[in-house]
Amino acid sequence: MEEKLVLFVCVKNSARSQMAEAFFNYLNDDPRFKAMSAGTEPAEDIDPLARKVMEEIGIPLEGQKPKLYTQDMADEAYLVITMGCLDRCPYAPPEKTWDWGLEDPYGKPIEKYREVRDEIKRRVLKLIEDLKAGKSREEIIGRKSLFTL
Repeated sequence: MEEKLVLFVCVKNSARSQMAEAFFNYLNDDPRFKAMSAGTEPAEDIDPLARKVMEEIGIPLEGQKPKLYTQDMADEAYLVITMGCLDRCPYAPPEKTWDWGLEDPYGKPIEKYREVRDEIKRRVLKLIEDLKAGKSREEIIGRKSLFTL
């Protein structure tokens, strides 16, 4: 059984995509799928407020580090989900890229981080449900090309 990779991408890979990866791997119990995250211009470390809001709900980001998004990652991924930064994403295969259009909470109050965290959780739960139900990539994305939720 080949494991399908869901790749969450944002610019710094320090908040939104890290939260999405953590949620996916924490909430998903299907060994056919795993998540990873990366950034087009990765930060040095995880955003402290992203770390804090995830710890509030019992999902630590311990051991996670921002990673550089590469062409190889895009090629390997079953789905590439950008967090609202599609315009800054150099590798976005149209048949498997979905832009979630999420606001970057960086520099905003912790309440914005919580709002973004909760929206990511909602979307990740739906994504896991669709993957486990056997929906095709096209059904999940909504069409055969780039799509903003």
